[in-house]
Amino acid sequence: MASVYKKHGRYYARWKDAIGRWQRVVTAARTTKEAQRFAEDLERKAERQVRGLEPLPEDLPRFTFAELFDWWWQEYGSKRRGYDLGFLRKRLLPSLGKLSLAEVTAARLEGTLQSHADELSSESLNHLRAHVHRVFALAIRRRLWAGGNPASGVERRKVCRRIYETLRAEEVPVLLARLAPRWRPLFATAIWTGMRKGELLGLRKSDVDLEIGTITIRRSYDADTTKGGHADVIPIADSLKPFLRQALLASRSVYVFPAEDGSMRPRDTALQDVLRRALARAGLVNGYEHSCRRCKAHKTPHVEHHADAARRYCPVCGMKLWPKPVHRQLRFHDLRGTTATLLARGGAPLVVAQRILRHSDPRLTANVYSRVDLGDLRDGLNRIAIPAMPTLAMASSASPFVPPVSPRALVGETKRLKSPCKMAELQAPSLSGRLDLNQRPLAPQSRPLIVQPIAALCNYR
Repeated sequence: MASVYKKHGRYYARWKDAIGRWQRVVTAARTTKEAQRFAEDLERKAERQVRGLEPLPEDLPRFTFAELFDWWWQEYGSKRRGYDLGFLRKRLLPSLGKLSLAEVTAARLEGTLQSHADELSSESLNHLRAHVHRVFALAIRRRLWAGGNPASGVERRKVCRRIYETLRAEEVPVLLARLAPRWRPLFATAIWTGMRKGELLGLRKSDVDLEIGTITIRRSYDADTTKGGHADVIPIADSLKPFLRQALLASRSVYVFPAEDGSMRPRDTALQDVLRRALARAGLVNGYEHSCRRCKAHKTPHVEHHADAARRYCPVCGMKLWPKPVHRQLRFHDLRGTTATLLARGGAPLVVAQRILRHSDPRLTANVYSRVDLGDLRDGLNRIAIPAMPTLAMASSASPFVPPVSPRALVGETKRLKSPCKMAELQAPSLSGRLDLNQRPLAPQSRPLIVQPIAALCNYR
């Protein structure tokens, strides 16, 4: 807030300029009120410059969005992992690159994101918005831009939570048996440790200690740090040691899972394709599509969906149908989710899964990676034990319908009759007192409904 003070008989005005720096100037005011008015005018001018309503001071550097983006990439983006420069340039620069920073408003950014809504998911659009917010935030911090952050006025898209598939315990040995020997140790390590793809391909022999039984995860691909930015030590399961021993003996490189020439496998190694082919050979698929290759040239080719790959013939031309597996929506990264899910099903505490997967927040381990299926939900529901439920279910199916009665009416009738019948059976239902707050019908009107059943019970010998 602007302020004034008097020094050596002169009034000084103090305010924040458009960049956020404190400025002071000697005024020609003769009174404190006049100096305060002058200081507030300077403050309002700086605020108008921040909002782009007035031109900025001449000493400020002026950039287009493309120039600011290049500055950000050279200073920050190129030094961090996970940034796809080609993706960002393709989606942001064609529409925003030639604009000055004052012209990059929240409305312009919203229009840019909306133009990609048909091609990109809501999560990808949020990533684009976050990158623009990060670029402007660093520019403001480095005094390269004095205005506001346009990404702050753009609302984040709602991301729907998706459910990914995982492997069950009985499916793991079937999958490993169908993998080639050179891929089997890598996939076994991914399932038993939950390591990411880059951490597996960048794992070195010096990071594995079979005598102590530990793996030190300190790098991803050729980077010096992992995704979390820290090194961790996790134990080696007894079932995993034979696979790692085989990989260490077969490798003639410093890497545990190297390429054929001994170098580190590249980032675009198609582990997803290796996984899908192994799942198809193991029969872990969502059925098969049987299609006729002869009828494929027609406009409506004959296709049948079956759960098995047994031999079938086309009903149109009689040719043998060709079975094609319908792959499960299982990614290589879902093996990391398989690790957490198997730990949860095995009864391991949540903190154990969090330490193995190296998450900073246990809620991420519980909500994203510990996935359950209908069998787990059914087992959980069957654990609800109510001893009287079978008896009540049989009684409800055999006894006729008795209309609901107010508890006060029931107690009044039992006191009036004074019968030696089984009072414990009449007073067995423990009803809450909330039921008689708004009784329909009232107690005097409900007597004809209950007198006959109670009398019948009391006269029964």
